[in-house]
Amino acid sequence: MKKLRVLLTMLPGLLYFACHNPPAPADANLSQTTDTLKRNYFPVRDFLKAEIGWVDSFPQKLMEYQSQNGKTDSAIITTQTFNRLAAAFLLNDLDSNRFEKRFDETSFLDQTTNLLTFTYSTKDSSYGLRRVDVLAVPGQTADKVRSIYLEVSSGNADSLVLSKMYWKTRKSFSILQIYKPIHGQTSTSQIKVEWGSD
Repeated sequence: MKKLRVLLTMLPGLLYFACHNPPAPADANLSQTTDTLKRNYFPVRDFLKAEIGWVDSFPQKLMEYQSQNGKTDSAIITTQTFNRLAAAFLLNDLDSNRFEKRFDETSFLDQTTNLLTFTYSTKDSSYGLRRVDVLAVPGQTADKVRSIYLEVSSGNADSLVLSKMYWKTRKSFSILQIYKPIHGQTSTSQIKVEWGSD
């Protein structure tokens, strides 16, 4: 009973302190944290440029596979053709200033695979880059990035094109394009280029 009386006596003072404690420092810390997160977005474009440069630096067999309407053709390609195809990944929307302004970052650790996924998404409804997923080994450097996935929309009044682009580090890349005309059937085509062994 004594403890209850002491607690009730102290309660008004505690309430006064809690209500009159200024929240400014917490807000300042939140602002600093947000700014730091934005500055630390993964440099997707720079990473992809480095990957393309790495392929250019080492002579190796480059295989291209084109699939459309259930049929796949394959061919050995030159480094110049590789660079032309891979340039599709170097989107202007990945420029760091534009990227940080338009995209929000979320991340999660998959307990099953022990891989960390960084997802960048935008609420901007205009055509262009819509989503980026970076899959990496946690706590490691950029050379431990496993893959990068990009989703891009483009089109006009008559049709929509959704491009799903996947880059597997030091192995391959693929670009799947889904054509959705307003009138007519949806169709797909895919290009895949491989240079690494699994």
